[in-house]
Amino acid sequence: MTKKPTLKDIAEKIGVSVSTVSMVIHGKGRITNETRERVLQCAIDLGYPIHQRKREMMNNDNNVVAILFSIDEKWGFIWEFLRPVIEEIDTSMGEANYTTVIIPISENIDNETIINRIVDSGAKAVVALHFGNASLFLNLEQNSIPVILVMNNDFQDRFHSICSDDFQGAYEGTRHLIEQGHTKIAYVDTIRPDLPRLLHDRFYGFRKALAENNISLPKDFSLRYGFEQETEFLEKLKLLLDKEEPPTAFFCLDDELASRVIQLLNKLEKRIPEDFSFIAPG
Repeated sequence: MTKKPTLKDIAEKIGVSVSTVSMVIHGKGRITNETRERVLQCAIDLGYPIHQRKREMMNNDNNVVAILFSIDEKWGFIWEFLRPVIEEIDTSMGEANYTTVIIPISENIDNETIINRIVDSGAKAVVALHFGNASLFLNLEQNSIPVILVMNNDFQDRFHSICSDDFQGAYEGTRHLIEQGHTKIAYVDTIRPDLPRLLHDRFYGFRKALAENNISLPKDFSLRYGFEQETEFLEKLKLLLDKEEPPTAFFCLDDELASRVIQLLNKLEKRIPEDFSFIAPG
């Protein structure tokens, strides 16, 4: 008879303490995401049951799909874009005789709480919208709750994902600016720690369009906006506009960033679109 794996087995396998493994399994403590993922992946490999007892208590007749949706203030601007996505998911699930429930999530809510909410809802599957948490997803799939990621390209090699083509979108957006006659195009991005691939894909799509048209990107034409360093960014913007050949257009990482840059340009008594053209992928 095969011996059931224990917390100690997991701890010894990856070289951490039993208490660390216990905290990860129960979604508690301040553990790095890297360590959480290692513990959960090892638990899956060894066949350790996580939350299995709760899973067995669920009503197997429920046809429920949970939609995870961030309520963090920083993502408030994206609601108008995601609303029709949620509506379409709900319609499609309804046609397949599934009921959808929205489960609000936040950076301040730990994995254990989120998992409890999902289990309590009776959900048989989870759709994560514009949200990434590998340790949470591993935990869910270990308990036979499949996860589908929508608009998050960072885990497409590990979980079922419906991806937006950020590279192509940025490429086509930049081509549009070039077709309008712009050759001096500034690029503005910001740090999105939960969506690192988005930054890379959009930047490389932007650069490809420039390269195909033999347009250079001077170092000072690439700006990074810090949400807590607006004054510093404004000074860099002033220097850029004071150049002998300033930009005539701006490509911004997303709509929220574009709106912030436009507000700063308005402070400098610049008009949009009279003085500058703007484009942002959304």
